[in-house]
Amino acid sequence: MRYKEVPGYFFRMKAALTGIVVLLCIIFWEMCVSAAASEEVQAAGVKGEEPIFYTALGDSIPNGYYGAQEPEVTGYPVLLAGDLHKISGREVWMSRYTKNGLTTKKLNATVLQEPEVQELLGQAEVITLTIGSNDLMNEFKKVSREILNNETRFLTADEALLALQEGIAENPLLLMNVASAIAGWDYEAFENQWVLAMENISACRREDAQMAVTTIYNPMEGRELPGTLNAVVESVISGMNEIMWKYEEEYDYQVVDLFGSGIEELTQSDGLHPNQEGQDMIRMLMENELDLGMFRSKESDEEVLKMQQELEETARKRALEAQEKRRQARMRRIMLGAAAAGLTLLLAAGIYAAVRKRKGKKRSTEN
Repeated sequence: MRYKEVPGYFFRMKAALTGIVVLLCIIFWEMCVSAAASEEVQAAGVKGEEPIFYTALGDSIPNGYYGAQEPEVTGYPVLLAGDLHKISGREVWMSRYTKNGLTTKKLNATVLQEPEVQELLGQAEVITLTIGSNDLMNEFKKVSREILNNETRFLTADEALLALQEGIAENPLLLMNVASAIAGWDYEAFENQWVLAMENISACRREDAQMAVTTIYNPMEGRELPGTLNAVVESVISGMNEIMWKYEEEYDYQVVDLFGSGIEELTQSDGLHPNQEGQDMIRMLMENELDLGMFRSKESDEEVLKMQQELEETARKRALEAQEKRRQARMRRIMLGAAAAGLTLLLAAGIYAAVRKRKGKKRSTEN
């Protein structure tokens, strides 16, 4: 694998230099780069080719998060950069702006406002983005507090889920509140932030740049949840993913669908973050959506071409499976909404009957 991760201070330095100092530094820099580039390009095996610029944005998944007791994980951006080098024979200059816990709102308010990020996005031939999971987790914790009617500040989604399960076990009627939470889920806030992120990236992005975004997978897939609660989780995730699909053509990006891809079974012990196999799968699905053929050199050997064909075939099967799962999730969402409405009507009818009966008894007593 051969790639370079571009440090942020490199670009901040340029903005600080002025006048003659700038001129002298540029001359010196050109001399150094000329010598270094000659050596590196020859080492890559493609003489005279420019490097491929790649910018990765997102949360802990592309950041390659791994727990304290987990083996080290290489994030999919690093894997993708390595494959870009193999296919093209060119240097890959990767800039990675990824952070654990990053939400879409924070991406817009901080990362995409940095001049160095905007400059690198303007150079990038490939852009990848994984965001939204923390939006989901934060909203899930908020909704859980509202349903349980307490002020507990859950540190993780697991804590919120456990408290919700215990609450439902003690009071099954809380399932009604869970069902009603679907209708009140704040999709609009996420959609606004998603569109803003696309606008911010588009303002910097070069016209010929390829961009791929990943959907959110269901981290609760392997958990033993009450049927209604599991349907709620899937429904919310599907709703957020539909927003990503909605703007695919308008903002010219490829959707890499992780929902129902099987990655839920390739996570670390926390059940949330991908293990190395999971990162490899994201890389595979990502490369199937991106047109890496445009980077392929004439010197690409048969092994590389075979790798690409295998990736495409496997990812195609995964995509068909994910498409079917999305259809089933939408149907469950509709059925859950209908069931919740029916349950509400039955409860209202029961309350109405009980009130009438009580009034009838009161009249009899008075007579």
